[in-house]
Amino acid sequence: MRHFLKRITLALIVLAVSVCAADRTLGQKLPWVEGSTTIAVLPDTQYYSQKYPDNFKAQTSWIADNHKKRNIAYVWHLGDITQHDTPEQWEVAKSCFGMLDGKVPYALATGNHDYDDNAPKRDTTLLTRHFPLEAVRQWPTFGGVQQAGVLDNSFHLLGIGQQKWIILSLEIGPRDEVVAWANSVLEQHADRLAIIVTHAYLFRNNTRYDHTSGHSQRASPHGWGNDGEQLWQKLVRRHRNTMIVLSGHVSTGGLGYLASEADYGNVVHQMMVDYEKMRGGGMAYLRLLEFLPDGKTVQVRTYSPALDAVLSSELEEFRFTLELADRDTPKRPVDDPFYRRPIHRYSFDGSGTSGAKIVDSIGDADGVLHSETGRSALDGEGRLALASNDGRDGVVELPPEMLDGHDEVSVEVWFTPTADHYNWNSVWRFGDDGGDFFWYTLRTLTAHRAEIAVAGDNHDIQRKGIPAAPGKPMHVVVTYDADGSDGQPLLRCYRDGALVGALVTSKQLRDVDDTHNRLGPVAATFDELRVYDYPLSPVHVERTFAAGPTRLPEADAN
Repeated sequence: MRHFLKRITLALIVLAVSVCAADRTLGQKLPWVEGSTTIAVLPDTQYYSQKYPDNFKAQTSWIADNHKKRNIAYVWHLGDITQHDTPEQWEVAKSCFGMLDGKVPYALATGNHDYDDNAPKRDTTLLTRHFPLEAVRQWPTFGGVQQAGVLDNSFHLLGIGQQKWIILSLEIGPRDEVVAWANSVLEQHADRLAIIVTHAYLFRNNTRYDHTSGHSQRASPHGWGNDGEQLWQKLVRRHRNTMIVLSGHVSTGGLGYLASEADYGNVVHQMMVDYEKMRGGGMAYLRLLEFLPDGKTVQVRTYSPALDAVLSSELEEFRFTLELADRDTPKRPVDDPFYRRPIHRYSFDGSGTSGAKIVDSIGDADGVLHSETGRSALDGEGRLALASNDGRDGVVELPPEMLDGHDEVSVEVWFTPTADHYNWNSVWRFGDDGGDFFWYTLRTLTAHRAEIAVAGDNHDIQRKGIPAAPGKPMHVVVTYDADGSDGQPLLRCYRDGALVGALVTSKQLRDVDDTHNRLGPVAATFDELRVYDYPLSPVHVERTFAAGPTRLPEADAN
């Protein structure tokens, strides 16, 4: 359910490409053009640092020897500089990059293999030790870093032909604070065309890493930070100057390309390259981006200085044209979810106890509060209090068939538990009195379940140990996406704006007989309940959580 206007996908070609005799000399098929500016890109060198240092040296020594002839302006490393983050492997990297000192500046992205897994926090001590920031600051092209004294996230300023460029080099799975910093840097340098380098962004099937897909595609094996799709939504697409994104990390089938139109009409060329599974850890193959003198054409080639050979598949030798922004204000797709309101909304206005109307302010599905004891009530301040986990003390009966005719749905609720224990108490439930239901329930106070069942056969997302306490507000979204995972239905559950689980299911929402729908019974106070006829995107969930229960997200869509 991603929203971008243009997507150009090149066929994936296997890495075992024979090198034709006619291509043995660099530049015969796509000749180097006089006056071009070249950027050299080094994909994962982890095995070079560990076992094949000669291939690493072949790369950097060739760059050093040809930087004037080829007008090589910069070297970008895509991360996984080392295999095990050991001093010995960093010494290899330092020695190889040392060949470039005083000749060609370089930007280093950190990969998952460049961190100390035994450290209590994300730790790149050895990177900082071997590439001290004090030395890098002396380069005239160096712009700055996100964190003082640390090289993990940096930006660089350079000229390519007559154009000014900025390079953002970001850690693997950039944290939210890093993304916020990157956004501010791109805004401050809006007069420059931008290139973003990060370790894990594009996957091998020419799609961005997306942890909400129900697959194991994740930008970080450690579970932190933003994956490729999140970076696209939160950073890349939002800027009129973004032109190129480069990444590595995918050792199996390590080639990918995707062109996507961003919000201002600029086309972003996204490339992934990783040769680590080849013989010798990659046989010294590097990628060359040659920016031609016309200021708009970029020529991509893949070359091994160790073999003096090029690879010429469609993903290794091609050209693309820089397409600049053509609009002054960002344009959203016509089906952008921020323009689509919920179909039902309950804000719990009014006052009263048993028999009080629970108003649907958008649709026509008003509910009724039932409370035999009179302890459950609308408080007159926009909250509904259900008194206990016993249905006698409060439940809201909603009209039947609210999901009828809908193949997809999202249910969003803000509520606060008020009891210290629960035993399969439903927060909301759509279904019948038998084996059909779509619900979110508190199995215990800290064990929560999102579930769909048809004729008693159920699929669920259950999370235990979720921090919860009486009096602590919660925001929960459950989405059902009819074709969210390679054409299969996908169930997702979000807690406080973040995804906590995704499950591919064979259950069809249309098969749920929702003849008995309700809110509760559960001991809790409710601030808002919304039902949408489409699956909210992760970005939408983040925004609704940030906006709170009183505002619909489209009010703050920009």
